[in-house]
Amino acid sequence: MVSIIRKNLTVLLSVFFLFSCMSHGNAQIVDNDSADTTPEVSDEDAAADNDDPSEFDVLPGEDIDFIDDYDDEVVDEDADSDEDFDIFSDEDTDSTEDQDVLPDEEVEDIEPYDGESVQIRIVAGNVTSGNNQSYDPGHGIRIFQALKPDIALVQEMNYGNNSASDYKNFAQKIVGTNYYAVDSADYQIPNGVVSRYPITSHGYWKDPNINNRALMWAVVDIPGNKDIFAISVHLHTSPASDQTTAALVIVDEIAKLKSANPDKYYYVVGGDFNGPTAVSSGGFGKNNTFYVAGPDPVDEEGYGETNAGRKKQLDFVLADYPLHEFQVPTVYYSSKDQAKTKAYENGFVFDTRVYTQSVLDEYFSPAQTSDSSASQMQHMAVVKDFLIELK
Repeated sequence: MVSIIRKNLTVLLSVFFLFSCMSHGNAQIVDNDSADTTPEVSDEDAAADNDDPSEFDVLPGEDIDFIDDYDDEVVDEDADSDEDFDIFSDEDTDSTEDQDVLPDEEVEDIEPYDGESVQIRIVAGNVTSGNNQSYDPGHGIRIFQALKPDIALVQEMNYGNNSASDYKNFAQKIVGTNYYAVDSADYQIPNGVVSRYPITSHGYWKDPNINNRALMWAVVDIPGNKDIFAISVHLHTSPASDQTTAALVIVDEIAKLKSANPDKYYYVVGGDFNGPTAVSSGGFGKNNTFYVAGPDPVDEEGYGETNAGRKKQLDFVLADYPLHEFQVPTVYYSSKDQAKTKAYENGFVFDTRVYTQSVLDEYFSPAQTSDSSASQMQHMAVVKDFLIELK
């Protein structure tokens, strides 16, 4: 009996030992990170990329569907040239194989807001260089990148062949999205708006004084219930009275918009005014449409002139009265010490020549000291910041 028990016990132990060895031989520790072959997405904007991959035109009087998260109303049915434009949104990023898109780590995310306010930086710049009134040489692009706009009002917006992919590349470089609008690629020196926030509609009004550019507008969907109606202009040089004539076209069109859409937009106009004539109660200030009183933006040394020789004030950013109430100092932070800043109480005129390269690297990367003196660079960019209370 004892021998039988020992025999059975030996068999049981053998089976148990064999089973134990087999189990441990098949055990695996799975590293989910290395096993998962799906690329990780770090771009916060990519969450919206699946909403609607198509590009679309805004046609006069035609209802269209925009991204679900945004207001789908089309503005200003009086803008009879809307059919000339395409709106390109962030969903289009993957549609152009040869697009030169900055790596995600080089593109700044949209600044967070606290649910009660959002800070918007608006930069106006006619900062082309070279012989073709173009951003191809790169000096103007570096200037925009250094200033970190949320909305860029761009003059002489020529880049590459002015194709969709070229303009997407341009927008990616200066604001990190594909949101842009332009008056028309057919114009010799088009005006445009580039934005970190969606552009929901756009168009232009004819400038009665010139034929190679227009008075371009775009609606930018910022957080909150009110959008920014942004106007990018390049006014006639001479006679100076032409500048006021163009300003009154804009003032009259805004009056129509306000009547049809009361309290729907903040209005801003900016760009190359080619002089201060229109910045008056008889021009952009008529009917208190825009706030035209000073003080005006200045550079590091306190000068407000914006032409290449720094003797004339040619470039402006003007807000309507409700938006002007939200203007705050323009502040740039040191990349070495966030406690160190450069602050400009009433806005900023950017001239790279007044800085050493080490200061530019610290506060205004990737600008170079020679950018503002590049061949055919005739203007300085102008910056204003607004801390907008959300409604």
